[in-house]
Amino acid sequence: MTLQELDELYENNIKEINKLNTYSKMIIKALLQGITTNGQAYIRLSGAIEGGNKVNYTHIEGEKTFIVTIAKAIGLTVNDTTLETQYA
Repeated sequence: MTLQELDELYENNIKEINKLNTYSKMIIKALLQGITTNGQAYIRLSGAIEGGNKVNYTHIEGEKTFIVTIAKAIGLTVNDTTLETQYA
């Protein structure tokens, strides 16, 4: 990914995260930090609902199994397209 693409992805993801409830914001941010360290994996978030606890994601780059492993390790419910925290 180019630097511009990374910047656009970051801005999009922050916009989506900011719609979530406080707990979900913290957990999803932790996931993004965990998977993007050293450029290991990238996802695009979408479809967050104001005050909600889940967000859709699209796998962009890196090992998807790595993303799922980290998501589950921090307590997220994850499927092929959705990340969800346990607290609404």
